[in-house]
Amino acid sequence: MTVTKQNISSENSTFNQLLMELQEECQNVISLVNQLQLSELSDRQKGKILSELLVASIHLHSHCDEDWQNLISDELETLVDD
Repeated sequence: MTVTKQNISSENSTFNQLLMELQEECQNVISLVNQLQLSELSDRQKGKILSELLVASIHLHSHCDEDWQNLISDELETLVDD
């Protein structure tokens, strides 16, 4: 499943860019998990998929740091109460 790349309605270009990168990495993780669910994978194939999953997990972990959380908080603060 491919999701259309489109900015959200944020004025913060950094937030938009990081959100798009996060979306791409999450899609990558889903793809890797789906690959692991395939039957009859060789150990070599499993090792390659698991290695890529490890790299993706590290990237996601580093991506979701305090700066990212602050960007989300900043976005929340711009919302108007209805």
